[in-house]
Amino acid sequence: MKPSLSILTLLFFASLFSNCSNSNQEKQPQQVKKVDTYIPKYDTLASHLIKTGYEPMFMYMDQSYADTFWNRGLNRSALYEIVVQPHYDDYARVLASEILFYKLKDYPPRGFEDTIGYIYARALYITGDTVHRYRLLGNQWGLMYYDDDNVPDYGILGAHLLVAGKKAVPYLQELLNDNSVLVYEGSKEATVGNALHCRVKDAAAFYIGKILNIPVDFHDDISEADKDKEIEKLKKALE
Repeated sequence: MKPSLSILTLLFFASLFSNCSNSNQEKQPQQVKKVDTYIPKYDTLASHLIKTGYEPMFMYMDQSYADTFWNRGLNRSALYEIVVQPHYDDYARVLASEILFYKLKDYPPRGFEDTIGYIYARALYITGDTVHRYRLLGNQWGLMYYDDDNVPDYGILGAHLLVAGKKAVPYLQELLNDNSVLVYEGSKEATVGNALHCRVKDAAAFYIGKILNIPVDFHDDISEADKDKEIEKLKKALE
């Protein structure tokens, strides 16, 4: 059961977000800013996004934490700023983007494809990262090729990755040698997902295949060696 926000926590967030909302009259950015020197504005907000993590925001029965960070829309421009600026930690950028996907029907705006491609390819990397241990699960990427013969199962992060289209491909290519394994939790998803032993590079190959309509012959009982052969074929097709 999701723990309720304490009064002290709410007061803390209210104080934090009142500082962020002072500059929320800025125009919504339409693409990644390219400046020589960036003066950070929202390091505190980004830090608390990371400390809160994905699960409390999106995997409980409600999205109270995500709503708190959204702050009735007052933090909209702050969240956009975190998304577009490479100054911020990749995990914070993923979380800010997820809040904007959750709250805005018109997100991402036109011109964001490259930014979205980068952020969600990094989200895939983070899912397999055992060093920083930022919390993202294989569940958010779906069961992919396991259910692909019937209903495609891309998961919420996979679906958001696909929004970037071809712009995501170069960033996903960088993951085609990543042997880190995606971890699934839950009941059926954990049993099936962990049995698939899906690596970061397997998921990257799967999504590249979908984006570019290149056949990648993965199936539920494929061996790791055969998946590696398919990935090598894909690499050659991308040359």
